[in-house]
Amino acid sequence: MGRGWLDFRSREEKERDFREFSERVFPGGLEHRKRVRARLKELLPKEDVTYILMYYTALKDLLVRRPSMTFEEGMGQVTSEIRVLRMTPAIEKAIRTVLEEDMKE
Repeated sequence: MGRGWLDFRSREEKERDFREFSERVFPGGLEHRKRVRARLKELLPKEDVTYILMYYTALKDLLVRRPSMTFEEGMGQVTSEIRVLRMTPAIEKAIRTVLEEDMKE
């Protein structure tokens, strides 16, 4: 239980949850994450992909956990919860492209 600074889980529970999350979003490990980041950078060369990767990661985790959810529904939920950049159509299109490629693997 807990989100943010009111997290009462033990260190072991937090580490377990992070491992499960990482395996769910990037089953190929750090190399998989690097490939996704590089692909986002390739599609958005003028953007700093740090925050874009945050949106991508949150969206992919949501769609993996809720397979019946559409991309649009997931993106709507993620953008309502995370507000660190202005989501443009180009960024959304790049996230969709990389997500579709990633989910095929």
